[in-house]
Amino acid sequence: MQKIETILSDGNRELKKNKIETSYLESQILLSFMLDVSKEYLIINSNLKLDDKKISKYRKLIKRRSEGESISNITGKREFYGRQFSVSCNVLDPRPETELIINIIKEIYAKDTSCSVVDLGTGSACLISTLLLEFPNFKGIGTDISEDAINIAQKNAREYLINDRVSFIVSDWLDAIDFNKFDILISNPPYIPRLELESLPLEVLHNDPLVALDGGMDGLEHYKKIATNIKNKNNDKEKFLIMEIYENTVDDLFHFLVSLGFERENMILYYDFSNRKRVIVSKF
Repeated sequence: MQKIETILSDGNRELKKNKIETSYLESQILLSFMLDVSKEYLIINSNLKLDDKKISKYRKLIKRRSEGESISNITGKREFYGRQFSVSCNVLDPRPETELIINIIKEIYAKDTSCSVVDLGTGSACLISTLLLEFPNFKGIGTDISEDAINIAQKNAREYLINDRVSFIVSDWLDAIDFNKFDILISNPPYIPRLELESLPLEVLHNDPLVALDGGMDGLEHYKKIATNIKNKNNDKEKFLIMEIYENTVDDLFHFLVSLGFERENMILYYDFSNRKRVIVSKF
């Protein structure tokens, strides 16, 4: 038998030894997950003693994390914009930097606006789900080439009771949908140049699906598919294309979009909280 505060201290020490930067927070997340309680519960009940069986189960989770398995894969959950979303090894872990897309759309549209959104490469559907939760009159579609990802997306929509306003289909970007039906197109495409994949942190390579990372030889393969598809179809009303980008290839991306006919004066570049080029917004 050991107190919760002691168990957390031991978990923190083990994670820190294995160079986990947010070791104490992650030790809390794993124990709260194992006990099915909140982190606040652990703080309030820090003197509560747990039996050896629970301690052993917790130590196994700590071991998995120490060996490089992500918190998300262990718990099946990831926080995005203050909400918990179900994830799996078949979808990209939502990153806090991607929340910038939500904030940009909040700058453009009032909360009571009625809009239709398509989320290209939806993954866990954290983006489109958050938009529909923040904008009660929004509706939309999420597309993904992975059926496993679509299943996770549908699960999250059901959990947040928005499945009456969003649907999901298997599609290679825009291939299976008519984008003219939508006001906003959002996407966080795979953007790591293929030759740079080896230099990614092992935690990313071992936990995120390769299909969600590999941007082709120049990192722009998927942007080119999306933008070309848009320009090859008639556009009957003004829309926004909002995409997360990779800072190292942003100049080449701008050049490509302009060569397709997107107007440079209608494109805005946004920086994230680390002052990195993160999102491009194009009105077309």
